[in-house]
Amino acid sequence: MDSLRDRVVAQLREMILSNELPPGTKLRERTLSERLGVSRVPVREALMTLESDLLAAPARREDGSQGSGLEVTRFDRRDVAELFDAREALEPLVARLAAEHRSDDQLAELREYLDRARRAAAAGDNRAGAMANAGFHDLLVEASGSGLLVGLMAPLQTRIERLFRRTIVGRAPELADDHARMVDALADRDAATAGLLAHLHVTSTREPSLELFDDWYTNLASSGGGDEQPTLLDEESDQPDENRLSENTPTENTPIEKESH
Repeated sequence: MDSLRDRVVAQLREMILSNELPPGTKLRERTLSERLGVSRVPVREALMTLESDLLAAPARREDGSQGSGLEVTRFDRRDVAELFDAREALEPLVARLAAEHRSDDQLAELREYLDRARRAAAAGDNRAGAMANAGFHDLLVEASGSGLLVGLMAPLQTRIERLFRRTIVGRAPELADDHARMVDALADRDAATAGLLAHLHVTSTREPSLELFDDWYTNLASSGGGDEQPTLLDEESDQPDENRLSENTPTENTPIEKESH
């Protein structure tokens, strides 16, 4: 069974990826603990994990200087461009090694992710499609059999899913077709073709992704949720507090079930 901390991490991660907590949102322990119906201890631990996953970062003031506490990591066009630069350099190598080292079970699981992505596209479920595509890429890295690449790609994987959540609209069938061709190359253990397809996949999706990201970011800023106007969950400082909130504390979301002891 997942720990309470793991469940808090999962819920906060989804709130960030779904933009329920937009970029620049201050992540206050007290407010988040009330919102999730847990004490501040698992929230504090979860925020440390989110920071290591690059979903949270030291808060910034309006003048750009560092403030107190953490905020949802800001994600702008330059970040997207840098992410594509890194993907273009690393993903062809990942695909080549995956073609050489993948197991039959991993190949079957890649096909399952592909099927999930196609079903999500048919249903118009962008969230499920983004999750399936991110899972595909995660597993591809694992299938490479390279511990070094797993470590290098780990900080990028969450950013890749975050990007997918914002740029998959209208492109899900195209992405699935790219992945299907890559799976065929992996099935044939054709490393050269797998690497070429991975390179084409990244380079061909760069400009459309940037355009869709620009549209998303413009809409976010105009709604008051962009970096220019960070959402403040509360204004108080986060002082250590080990006290668990009352079970009757009202929350905006369904409270996370607490572990029995």
